[in-house]
Amino acid sequence: MSVPLGRCQSLLLGLAALWCFGATPTAFAATPLGEAAREGDLAEVNRLLESGADPDEGDEDGVTALHFAAAAGHLEIVRALAEAGADLDLAEYDGDTALVNASEFGRLEVVEYLVDHGADVTLEGARGDLPIKYARRRGHSDVVKVLREAAKRPPPREDEAVGRIGATTRVYEIKAPKKYKPGYAKRVAAVIGINAYEKWPPLSGAAPDARRVAERLRALGFDPVLELYDAKATRDGILRLLGSQLQQHVGENDLVTIFFAGHGQTETLPGPAQEKRGYIIPVDGDPGRVFSTGIPMHQLRELTNRLPAKHVYYAMDSCYSGLGFTRGLGLVKRGASNYIDKVTSLRSVQMVTAGGEGEEVLEREGRGLFTSHFLAALEGAADLNADGYVTANEIGTYVTPRVTEDSDAQQTPQSGRLEGEGEIAFELPRG
Repeated sequence: MSVPLGRCQSLLLGLAALWCFGATPTAFAATPLGEAAREGDLAEVNRLLESGADPDEGDEDGVTALHFAAAAGHLEIVRALAEAGADLDLAEYDGDTALVNASEFGRLEVVEYLVDHGADVTLEGARGDLPIKYARRRGHSDVVKVLREAAKRPPPREDEAVGRIGATTRVYEIKAPKKYKPGYAKRVAAVIGINAYEKWPPLSGAAPDARRVAERLRALGFDPVLELYDAKATRDGILRLLGSQLQQHVGENDLVTIFFAGHGQTETLPGPAQEKRGYIIPVDGDPGRVFSTGIPMHQLRELTNRLPAKHVYYAMDSCYSGLGFTRGLGLVKRGASNYIDKVTSLRSVQMVTAGGEGEEVLEREGRGLFTSHFLAALEGAADLNADGYVTANEIGTYVTPRVTEDSDAQQTPQSGRLEGEGEIAFELPRG
């Protein structure tokens, strides 16, 4: 039995008609350092920094002192925070960086300072646009000019990382890919399921599916498993969970799994390229305003940068297009005893989705077809080489043909790597 209208559809949207201004950072409660930055109190900012205040500490929504200072145009405070080691590219829970804030509010001197000191002009904000687009929309032509010139600067090579930032010039040093300890120090999960949509067709199996996944992850040693269902799974609630609350439980050598069951959407952007953009739909999403009420997949990927975890795995019981997967690793060969140690010592972000653009996510007997096979994979059915581990690549290899066959080719899962060279591995219970 299929869900009415499915959990995923395709839609052609005009961006200009859907764009709306978001809340400014000054709408949030602040940390003591953030409050001083918002008020323009340089002396108090310096006092707090000298007392050991963390320049990157944010409030519950991830808003830091730098975000406040950049939005308000307090250049000297921006400079003080940068010199104290503030991360210039740190995003709030909704994805806005300090450069986005400064660009949108026309803070020319702050924009100049940030780009001259290494802020990334290619990081998109909460509405999915580059800083230059925020400035252009507000008519800040002087800011647009600065950002346009900054975008012409050659980017660092992939094997380079920012070392020390000079007064007006970026200085880079060669760094090898970071290696971590094999295995995981901790396993943490966030699980979201939505049946009772406010404006989209209701679903029957999404929330129960998500609860079953949460139970299985606990059996695999995940702790904590943070859960969000139905009325609580608003756009703000999801972004706060993934961008702020989850971060509090994650360490450098950890595995994070994020599961979502609910409606998905793909929009086709205007223009000759016909670029695709996928969204997950929160409980308060509006079918007529997907751009401003949905959560784009690229924003979820940016939230990954807020997590110190070495491995992040997205399992999405919804359908999308335009995810930008890279090729995965081949199947693990039987007897490769050191393989798991090797691949779990390298950074990796991977994803599996229930299907592609325009495909309907099917349910049978109140259970999602994709999630049923996904759970079977986590229970050991996908352990194709019988080594006691189920890898992300094995999950994709297992669920794709089975869901495709069981749905009569109406639904074909997608899987792949979004970042890094490692491989996510779920250890099965022994005995």
